[in-house]
Amino acid sequence: MTSTNIHDIAVLNGLVQTTIDSVDVYAEAARKVNDAYLSGSFSRWSEDRSQVVGALKAHVSTLGGDAELGGTTLGSAHRLFAKLHEALVSGDTPIVDEVECGEDRIKHRFEEALRDTALSVPTRRVIERAYVSVLAGHEQASALKRSRRG
Repeated sequence: MTSTNIHDIAVLNGLVQTTIDSVDVYAEAARKVNDAYLSGSFSRWSEDRSQVVGALKAHVSTLGGDAELGGTTLGSAHRLFAKLHEALVSGDTPIVDEVECGEDRIKHRFEEALRDTALSVPTRRVIERAYVSVLAGHEQASALKRSRRG
């Protein structure tokens, strides 16, 4: 395995973990919200992110690596904080806030990866394709949060 592959695998696995966090947040949000439209949206977004995880993991395997299987420790801590916050505040608003916060985090992680000049071209392409989904999810979550505030 080349040093480029090792680097690419490390970057991809970081994105896998962050994207798994996103899948988990959406799935949890879908279960917790009272609004059927929100629940359906969050479920669809979770499925979309699961596909992103699959694409990233497939490329890790192509490079000869082992893909991460779980999310990040930070993601777990963030979900615990969100559960505590949710216990203190009722309604769907804290759940929407949690989703939007997670979207800010994943968008930042993907942008950070795309600034990495050491990535191989094929890996960059995989990340760019996944980033399209991340941008769409970020915009959807931001619009949802704005609509609930306004």
